[in-house]
Amino acid sequence: MKNFWGIVNHVVKQADIILLVLDARFPEQTDNPELIEKAGEKDIIYVLNKADLVERKTLERLKKKYPNCIYISSKEHQGTTMLLHKILEIAQGQKVSVGVVGYPNTGKSSVINALKGRKSASTSPHSGHTKAKQLIKITDNVYLIDTPGVLPYMERDKIKLAMIGAEDFTKTKDPDLAAMELIKNKKKMICKFYGVKESAPEKVIEHIAIKYKKLSKGGEANINETARMILRDWQKGKITLLH
Repeated sequence: MKNFWGIVNHVVKQADIILLVLDARFPEQTDNPELIEKAGEKDIIYVLNKADLVERKTLERLKKKYPNCIYISSKEHQGTTMLLHKILEIAQGQKVSVGVVGYPNTGKSSVINALKGRKSASTSPHSGHTKAKQLIKITDNVYLIDTPGVLPYMERDKIKLAMIGAEDFTKTKDPDLAAMELIKNKKKMICKFYGVKESAPEKVIEHIAIKYKKLSKGGEANINETARMILRDWQKGKITLLH
């Protein structure tokens, strides 16, 4: 991670414009004040990715909160034209390099691929996929620089990291705690997706376990297995109010 920060620091220093990619489901939790501070006076475009998983009224509210904000769905190729226009507007006809930064698994490489129109930067649903910076030509005047996802230096909250997908669900030591925190934040969405009644987070996990037959040998709910299923579905973008 220390080496990753070295790469990102270099990119932020060299880039003319910064694209800070946030998860539209958790914009505040995936914001990175350290990166913003390092950018100094450079133009920052806030990209709310995975917008197809969030209600439009929520996106419009967030757009008012963040300056130079564009919400997109790299998966559905929505909003990418607006993002490119925003880059060109700031560039004002000059040749620019655009550093793409953010937390692991916010979809930086997917945003680049959507802008390019074909696969240029490799992608993965697992965090930490991009290991080094990559330079990708978008137009004659616009070059994007992909970077590894990095966490703020003081970020130690493992439950939060699992909840936002910055730590892969298979590596989470306490999947039950992470899933309960996720349910606290997104209870309506999760209960609707799995077809269970809203109740306390631990009860929601239990009801999902029973419904999906995630049971231990004694017939009791297998909480950890169910929690990992919830985290997996969340990290892979399956859970949405819009399904």
